[in-house]
Amino acid sequence: MTRIIGQENIASLFGVAGKTIVDWQGSGFPVAARGGPNRASEFDSVECIQWLVDREVRKVRAENPKDRLHRLQGDEMEMKLAVARGELVRADEVEPAMKAAIVTARERIRSEPARLAIQMEGADTATREALLRDLFDDVLTKLGSWRQPGAEVEAEDDECPD
Repeated sequence: MTRIIGQENIASLFGVAGKTIVDWQGSGFPVAARGGPNRASEFDSVECIQWLVDREVRKVRAENPKDRLHRLQGDEMEMKLAVARGELVRADEVEPAMKAAIVTARERIRSEPARLAIQMEGADTATREALLRDLFDDVLTKLGSWRQPGAEVEAEDDECPD
């Protein structure tokens, strides 16, 4: 570690004015030991050089307005291609079908207690659990296999929309 004493000396190392060092300090330029009345600040040259290199790298990597526009245009093209390939659909196109599937599943579940009560009468625990598991599996399977609007739909029963 090489210590440089004084703002003017560190400024000279970088070929800038002393005021530039003051400005850089406002942006995080490292000071090893702050000076005071009749005492100059001390700077670690390695840390200061690393700070300047990192600062310049950040500037180069920063997205300018033209880069941002190109990135957004590329994102838009990717989304259009994903829609064309059927990999992406708008939420407002999917939501009605999802709501219908969930409402139908809810109604199916709510309509089953009377039927299940009759089937479960006198049944042992394992049989009751199997009846409930079959119902839940059936409803969840249908929810898991619903299709997006406009997709080809295979013929199935009308208990849960695809």
